[in-house]
Formats: sequence, structure tokens, C-alpha cells
Amino acid sequence: MLALLALSSVQQSHAAHEIAVSAEQIEHLGITLVKVAPATTLMTDRVPAQVVIPPEQERVVSSPQAGLITSLRAALGDDVKRNDVLALLESPDLIALERDYLQGLSALQLGEADLKRDEQLFNEGIIAERRYLETNSRYQQARATVEERRQALLLAGLDAQAVRKLEQTRQLTSALVVRAPIAGAVLEQMAVVGERVDPAAPLYRIGQLEPLWLAIRVPLDRVRGVVAGAEVSLPCPKATAVVTLVGRNVDPATQTVLVRAEVSGGGDCLRPGQFTEVRMALFGVDQQFRVPSSALVRTGNTTVVFVRTTEGFRPQSVEVLGQDAGFAVVRSELTGDEDVAASGIAAIKSVWLGGAQ
Repeated sequence: MLALLALSSVQQSHAAHEIAVSAEQIEHLGITLVKVAPATTLMTDRVPAQVVIPPEQERVVSSPQAGLITSLRAALGDDVKRNDVLALLESPDLIALERDYLQGLSALQLGEADLKRDEQLFNEGIIAERRYLETNSRYQQARATVEERRQALLLAGLDAQAVRKLEQTRQLTSALVVRAPIAGAVLEQMAVVGERVDPAAPLYRIGQLEPLWLAIRVPLDRVRGVVAGAEVSLPCPKATAVVTLVGRNVDPATQTVLVRAEVSGGGDCLRPGQFTEVRMALFGVDQQFRVPSSALVRTGNTTVVFVRTTEGFRPQSVEVLGQDAGFAVVRSELTGDEDVAASGIAAIKSVWLGGAQ
């Protein structure tokens, strides 16, 4: 009977692209039929993703001046608050900056006294205007020098309170305090006690862990229908995420598109750098239907289902959008009223491939 089926099917495939199979043959071959159902909801297949920290939530804490690290107050994994002390350094260069600043202050005070004196003398007509203007110019230059050296101290790591203390006490110190610029967790410690460091040498990397991002790599042929606002399903049951960006460029090596999602809640189970797998809801995909995964027949780059017709079966090309729990969601030119072969299709496939040769 299988030979008769093959003969009639091949002849019919040449005439109408159909595989002739009678109801009796369907029963004898154990072919089961399942009705195609419209897919109202669709999730992508599981795709790889990496947990990352948004760039604006990450800081590298560096040494503001060359010096010797005398103490480190935070370790890898510690939580820190903004302005917490992270490290103490001894910096000879800091003493030079403080000395220059105090010298500038002295020159400014002297210039201010000279300006007040010459202003009074000019108003009384005792000195010429030119002399008054020259004195005023020296005073303004002294002010600019002090401000420049004050900014140098701030860049060196002193805060405004430390600068005011220096102005009041006139005491030089080589102790330099490095503080946390943001609240977060210590992601990396890049220095050790006793190490001599250069200016801008990295000491710590700190990151805020909420919210986190997911960098999702979606194959190019599956990115259609992924839009901003789509929900993302994670292995963590309490974690929720939403797509915020669908990339425009394709990675030439992997032929994937970057999709970014923001974890909006329940992200305690995720860690920066962690690899995971996620699924995303698809929107705006027309003509999508739900069929058993066993109904899919793949040959080369083509995937088909065998649709029941009055004469037998017709191979119908489909595009697989996602699979889960034994079912697949496909896009194809179907109506939703068709029956497709879900099992016992090996004979149909054999005849179809034989007739296509």
C-alpha cells in the first residue's frame, strides 16, 4: 500500500503540488490531524542574554595624585555610600599644591591691601590713575591665581571643607582621602596597600546595581516583532524586565541584533556579568498560528507543514517564530481553519521529497 501511495502522490505532486492520500491510507499510516489555531500570544525561543550595569551607574575611582597607598577601607563586594572613605594616600605632590595655594593667598591679601590704599590715594588726588589701574590689575591677577590653585587642590582630592581648614590652620599635610563618588557595590579592587600609584591610577570600580540591564543577542531572523515595551521572561520567577531598545546594526560575526531590556523588579537573583537565557513577547506579527512541533518538517532551509486537502496533503511553507512545550508558533499564509498532519508523517515526507526530485 505504501508503494501505491508513493506512486499516486508523486503523480499528483507534479500536477497540483499535492500529495494524494486517501482517508483509508491516513488511518493505516497512523497519521493524526490537528487543527491550526491562531496564536494570540507569542514568546520567542530562549535566547542568550548577559546582565550588565548601565554605563551611567558605574564609576572608576582613581588616585587623584601620585602617592603611597597607606590604607584601603573597602573590599570586593562591599556596599558603600556616597562620600564613604575608600582609601588613604600619602602624596608629596599634595604638599606642593597646598604650599602654592597658601602663597597665592598671601599674595592676594597683600594685593587687596595695596588696592585699598591706592584707591584711597587716587580718590584724594595724590596718585595718578595709571598707578591705581596697575595696582587693580595685579590684584585681579592674584585672585585668578588663587582660584586656579584652589581648583588644583579640589582636583587633587581635597574637598571644600579641607580647603577651608587649610586656609584657617595654614598647616600642610600629605594625607589624601579618596571617597566614593556614588553609592553602590564594589565590583573590582585594583590596588593594594603599600602600592605606589601614579595620578589617575585606578583603585576601585563601583556600580549601582539597580536597575540592571539585559544585553540580549537575538538572531536576525527572529528579531521581527520584538519592540520596545515588550515583556521579557527570565528564569528568576520574581524578576520582571521590559525591552527598552532594539538595535539597528547586526553583529557580523554572529548575525545577531542587540536587544536591551531593563530589569524593573525582582533583580536580586541577577548578578552583573551573569549569562542567562530569556524569552520575549512579540508584537505586530500577522498570520501567526500555533501548531504541534511534531508537525514541522524541515528540509534544507525550508520548513513546511502538511495541510489536509480533499485529495490528501499540501506542503505549506512556514516561518517558525518560537517553540515551547511541544508547540510551535509559525507565520504562514493560512486561514486558521486548516488541519495539519501532526504524527505519522514520515511516509508523506518521503513521498514529497521523492516527488520533488
